[in-house]
Amino acid sequence: MVSNLAQHYLSEGLVNGQHMNVMNSAEIKHFLECTECFRSNSYAVIAVQKGSVVFQNNFASVTLKPKDVYLVTPGTLFEFDNMSDDAQFISMGFKKEYLKEQGVYLNGAEIIHLLSSDLLNKFSLNEEEFADMVASLNSLKRKMKLSSDTPHLKDIIRHGFLAVLYEILIFYSKYRVFTSVKLNRQEELTTNFLNLLSEQFKLEKRVQYYADALFVTSRYLSTVVKKVTGKTAGEIIDEMVINEAKVLLSSHLMNVAQVADELRFSDQSFFGKFFKKYTGISPSIYKANNTVVLNAPF
Repeated sequence: MVSNLAQHYLSEGLVNGQHMNVMNSAEIKHFLECTECFRSNSYAVIAVQKGSVVFQNNFASVTLKPKDVYLVTPGTLFEFDNMSDDAQFISMGFKKEYLKEQGVYLNGAEIIHLLSSDLLNKFSLNEEEFADMVASLNSLKRKMKLSSDTPHLKDIIRHGFLAVLYEILIFYSKYRVFTSVKLNRQEELTTNFLNLLSEQFKLEKRVQYYADALFVTSRYLSTVVKKVTGKTAGEIIDEMVINEAKVLLSSHLMNVAQVADELRFSDQSFFGKFFKKYTGISPSIYKANNTVVLNAPF
């Protein structure tokens, strides 16, 4: 049976109507009692205080140990593989809507570096830095529990959130130094491609479509995208379609034919061949052996 906490997150995403929340390991472990696999619907930062946490991020294995910090982006498919009995961590999740409400916008340079294949969203802090971050997260969590009639509550929470966010950006800049402050033309083209792809990948799976929309040749687009991300435009398109197919199949809300239609394949047979080419198994077998929750605590 799905717990009350899980039901809340499955229906509402993040709490307090603010699109932002801070959770500790006990609360997240409670959520994982009902599902170990879920799809992130927000940004999040995970800071491990004790023990170890092993999970898959879009099917790539990640191990976090004490003083490790991990950054999550929306749409990420998570599956927790192992968590030590003494694991202790704290996580802050926030949606794009919350950033906009606070007047915060991620710039193109930050986006492209988060999406580059040579950049893992994981870094380790020293003792003092980690203590400061955990203290800020716990302080924000306490503020969010204040009575709703507390004077200036929204401002109090906003300032706490911004303090954590900018602290994260300081550490991120220190440990993952940007190669440029301003996007060069290749990074800008790749950013535009990724943004367009996220909106159109169900309808359009041809590199030529994206090249035409961006006023470049398909060969040039693939060359530039590979230089920036480590993958060609075609590989990224296929990867996005496959990951979406896995989520839809695992959700058990659609049958294989409906998933094929949702992803705009001409027929179920063509979708089946495409899926098996990249996964080694048929959509029906994958569906029968996997379960995923579409929304989660972060």
